[in-house]
Amino acid sequence: MANDMAPLADNATQAAESLYRGSVEAMSNATTNATTMAEGFGRTVAAANATIGVEGAQHAFSWSGYLQAIGILLLLLAALWGAVWLLRRYGPFRFLPQPGAFPRDALRVEAQVPLGQRKGLVVVRFLDRRLLLGVTDQRISLLTEMDADHERSTDEDFDSLLEKAQHTRPPAP
Repeated sequence: MANDMAPLADNATQAAESLYRGSVEAMSNATTNATTMAEGFGRTVAAANATIGVEGAQHAFSWSGYLQAIGILLLLLAALWGAVWLLRRYGPFRFLPQPGAFPRDALRVEAQVPLGQRKGLVVVRFLDRRLLLGVTDQRISLLTEMDADHERSTDEDFDSLLEKAQHTRPPAP
């Protein structure tokens, strides 16, 4: 029985070798065809470049072009923002006081003390007056009002202002 199997094994070996040789030849032919096609494509690209006068093929994509465009766009946006800022700040006749308008430094917050969540005391200087205001969520109350010194004294601080304010009451409306 072993002798009966020997011709079958030889036939199977020959068939496997024949399949292997065929697949190697097919792969070799496919590689040759791909190489030929690539060379043909390269010749076509070279011919197209020669027709339009391009020396050495370059890619259409360029990062430097995109970065340059983005840089110019950012510069234009910055220039536009600067122009708007200048117009708002120094627009026509902005340096002249408007009739009936207060000067820029007419109202200043000099000090503030928080007393709780969304509550506090604020000392505000308005023209030649100092106002002590109680500020809450619902309202702002005038606690006291006094003449402001034109020159701020260095020895007078917020605590002394608060002491003076506690001793004086605003006139009843």
